[in-house]
Amino acid sequence: MKTLLWLVLSIGLAGPLLAGWLPGEIHEVRAYVYDYTQEKDRMALLKGGKLHAGIINKGGAKLSDEQVERLKEAIRSSKERVPGAFCYMPHHGFVFFNKQGRPMGHIELCFQCGNVDSSPRGLPEREWDWKAIRKLLEELKIPILKEDADYTKLFEEQS
Repeated sequence: MKTLLWLVLSIGLAGPLLAGWLPGEIHEVRAYVYDYTQEKDRMALLKGGKLHAGIINKGGAKLSDEQVERLKEAIRSSKERVPGAFCYMPHHGFVFFNKQGRPMGHIELCFQCGNVDSSPRGLPEREWDWKAIRKLLEELKIPILKEDADYTKLFEEQS
């Protein structure tokens, strides 16, 4: 019965966007900024359940319930996504954690080129509300810088 109730609520609250995308109930969402250049063969924020070594804000910034809902709205759209430039240098992302504190999936984005990625695969390819995501990151005091070198410098200052 609990499972059925959770399923009905999650579909009703998250709509088709998150229904079936993540393997379980979202308990917590944290925002991260990272320097992807700190790992030579990996740009992804989350891989194999491990966070990237270049994370600048260790522990991430926890989103409130209201901010989680705004994030869901920002990545939900009826418009098909038009891919950005061919570059992809992600520095920002959101990780979705289960009740046990284990990461279930993530979304990451590159403000420089407008491209995005997610895990697990299956998140619908839709146009995201970049202004709303930028506002969330600003509220969480997560910097959005201009150049890769700026993120490397910030990483080195935090280490």
